[in-house]
Amino acid sequence: MNLTQLENESFLQWKLRLIAAKINKEIDTDWSELSEVLGLGVSGDHLRKTSYGIMEYKEYFEQKVEEGFSDEELSKLTIKKFEVQKERNKLSAEKNEINKWIREQARTENIYEKIELAIGKLEPVHVPEVKIEVNNKIRTAVIDVADSHFGRQGKITGFHGETIAEYSVEIFKQRMWDLLDRVVVILAKEKIEFVTVLNLGDSVDGLLRFSQLQFLQLGIADQTMQYAEFMSEWLNKLSNYAKVDYRSVLGNHTESRPLNSQRGDFVNENNERLIVWYIKTRLAGNKNVTVHDPASIIYFDVLGTKILVAHGQDERNLENSIKDYMMIYQVPVHILKTGHLHHLNNKTIGMSGLQNIEFVQSPAICGIDEYSVKLKKTANAGSLVTVFEADYGKSCTYDIRLK
Repeated sequence: MNLTQLENESFLQWKLRLIAAKINKEIDTDWSELSEVLGLGVSGDHLRKTSYGIMEYKEYFEQKVEEGFSDEELSKLTIKKFEVQKERNKLSAEKNEINKWIREQARTENIYEKIELAIGKLEPVHVPEVKIEVNNKIRTAVIDVADSHFGRQGKITGFHGETIAEYSVEIFKQRMWDLLDRVVVILAKEKIEFVTVLNLGDSVDGLLRFSQLQFLQLGIADQTMQYAEFMSEWLNKLSNYAKVDYRSVLGNHTESRPLNSQRGDFVNENNERLIVWYIKTRLAGNKNVTVHDPASIIYFDVLGTKILVAHGQDERNLENSIKDYMMIYQVPVHILKTGHLHHLNNKTIGMSGLQNIEFVQSPAICGIDEYSVKLKKTANAGSLVTVFEADYGKSCTYDIRLK
């Protein structure tokens, strides 16, 4: 076949003839060479893709040539056709994204619906008959529950094989009931009728790396369900003695990391959200307990003291973090609370009226683990119960150690 432009053959006719010949396999010239012959200045791959679209309108273009349309006018029509096709592709892409989002939402809602049905089959929670009225509005307490790592089982041993620390589901439950007994005594002593239970993240041990398999007592699903059920019972018991606000931050161990994804790739895929939703559903009939939705960072007021809470995996320097958060969010921060390192630590960095500005790292319910030992950050298993007074701020902290 003659690849050169024929006499009295317009450029568009020549282009259509060669494209048709190539698609119909009448010539062996590859697409890159054909682009050079036509002087189009585009890649062979680009010409190949557009040519199939052009061929759909070949008869239309040929008819327009016969009717007297110039090459310039036909080129404009070709561009218009491609613009229409581009818009169709954009709409198709948007439709695919919407369908993907609908599928993900449906999957999530299906999980919640199934769990809600399962909760409905459980024995009802015996809600305290006492309705607590908060008359003392000048004193309150915040109870830290950090790094429970529920589902983990293991021992930390010393140089001579002696046990330095030990942990299991049974030990977790024992410590939490011990903590409740200690809290009840503090509430009576301090005449407190309202408390905030602050979950500082890593409620369950999860499965972030294969090395964890040697320490797991329960699978991820069982960790999540059993922890949520236990905390529902624990908060319900606490509500016999005070009105309770339950607040929670998202930890790193409760993240889901599918398909070899990295930390933070799926921020909202976090089992802490499922735990909180379970507790809220389970205790829906308890008017003495308010359960707040979790977040990566939470900020709340305690009788005038502004508390900001993060799990701590993204904090490199807590002193700088306080300043940074105040500058970014344009809000005052009196206390920054974190967990993560299984290590008790606090430091005052400034003052605001009668209140100090400080950061507080809370000890872990599970105590030390291999990671904290590696970082040489250790402390006894425990919790902090901090008493606050209106306008004065933190008045005292009970450093509770748990066996």
